[in-house]
Amino acid sequence: MRRGGRRWIVAAVAVLALGAGATLLAGMARDWRETAGCDALLAGAPRELAGGFRFTEGPAWHPDGYWVFSDIPADTIYKLGTDGRVEPFRRPSGYANGNVFDTAGNLLSARHDRRVTRSRADGGEEVLAAVYGGAPLNSPNDLAIAPDGAVWFTDPPYGISGNGPARAPEEQPVRGVYRLHGERLELMTGELRLPNGLAFSPDGRWLYVSDSADGGVYRFAVGEDGRLGAKTLFARVRPPRGEQPATDGIKVDRQGRVWVSGRRALGVFDPRGELLCRIDLGQKRITNLAFGGVDGRDLLITTGDGLLTLRLREPAL
Repeated sequence: MRRGGRRWIVAAVAVLALGAGATLLAGMARDWRETAGCDALLAGAPRELAGGFRFTEGPAWHPDGYWVFSDIPADTIYKLGTDGRVEPFRRPSGYANGNVFDTAGNLLSARHDRRVTRSRADGGEEVLAAVYGGAPLNSPNDLAIAPDGAVWFTDPPYGISGNGPARAPEEQPVRGVYRLHGERLELMTGELRLPNGLAFSPDGRWLYVSDSADGGVYRFAVGEDGRLGAKTLFARVRPPRGEQPATDGIKVDRQGRVWVSGRRALGVFDPRGELLCRIDLGQKRITNLAFGGVDGRDLLITTGDGLLTLRLREPAL
């Protein structure tokens, strides 16, 4: 996509953790909490924090008290403080998509310029992965850190199909899920057609990966050596009537519940794959989500052109 043309605004939010200053989501269905289980999870309705972006993705919370998120075509990672101020955090960003902070506070990004990078607090940056089997990666999309510290990421072709710096042919034989442990990069599975979001269960025994090709979330058992077991369908978020299922980002809370972005709806499933809560977000497109806030009770949702927040009844982190 063309660089430039960036639009961004400063949201009028006093304290993000309290939802102050945010506005209720316009046009939201009256029965937006579609299942009884939502009442046990949510402390309030979705609220809009900011808008005017081009395509938001990759929300992540830093323990020092701020969020980051990507605007992919704007080639920028933004920082959102608890005072509501939005400002560029890294520009250019390499058309970053997914982001996560490691235990040292460094920002890891899956980027549509075909790299996975680590941005250090001192401003330096290092490339963690760019090539596998002698060929460039497709376009790293999202990433998660396993309990053993290994970095896992998905590698669909979105960034080389018009959503990155340049179109390019796929040079990998599969659209993989990769594991980076130390300096060793391994392909863990190539079974999914469009692997997208991914997350681990709290004990690290299960890996959940969304496949945007069919709207499914798939689960893999993780062995002690990190190898994956058989792929099994875990869940799908029911789409609006007449539309096909879709899925993107995934997060797992500390109770093992799996929060899944669907087609204009958010689904929450227990560890068995049973639906606990479906949240109808009307016409808003959901791209990703992350837990955070000063008390761990905020859910930040990226919606393509903006940001939403949901207040939770208990800490998710």
